[in-house]
Amino acid sequence: MSPIMNNVALPLSLFICLSFFSSLNASPDITKICEKVKHKDLCISSFKESYLGRYVPDNADVEALASVIIKITVNSASDVSRNLKTTVLEGPVPLTPEVRAKYGICDSEVVSAMKELDKVRTAMEFGNHKKEKLNMEAALTNIENCEKELKQVEAQLPDKKQFDEVVVLKELLENIDDIIKMVG
Repeated sequence: MSPIMNNVALPLSLFICLSFFSSLNASPDITKICEKVKHKDLCISSFKESYLGRYVPDNADVEALASVIIKITVNSASDVSRNLKTTVLEGPVPLTPEVRAKYGICDSEVVSAMKELDKVRTAMEFGNHKKEKLNMEAALTNIENCEKELKQVEAQLPDKKQFDEVVVLKELLENIDDIIKMVG
């Protein structure tokens, strides 16, 4: 797909998802849990906008909801990584070596964060709260590193969209961290 199609397809997909899911309401349990996190609106909207959110039973416990939010966040991180690669690193806009290097580092950090989130989910399945917290801290550090790398060359970025996507990803991770703290 051409970069122009990528730039049109993603917003169009998001618009269709928002339109379709706008009629859905988050379950009361999701709303109660999302009210306790740093980025409440993002927490609720991520459930509404994701097909994964439709499969959460109304009586789901905090850990089940956290697991779904992790899956949603991993999907989002995968999208961010793909966008970094296809629209920036492999895109038509020439980048300075410094900006290219920063994007490359950022992409590596996003991929590392996804791996850490998988470890968080595994630790949750086994009830290892200490490991959950350690892996969550590592995932947050990865995304913060990515954000710092892009911030250093922000004035030179060909498109601020990728930077904004990293910020949203960081907010999703902060929500997961808040939810993990609720669990134990």
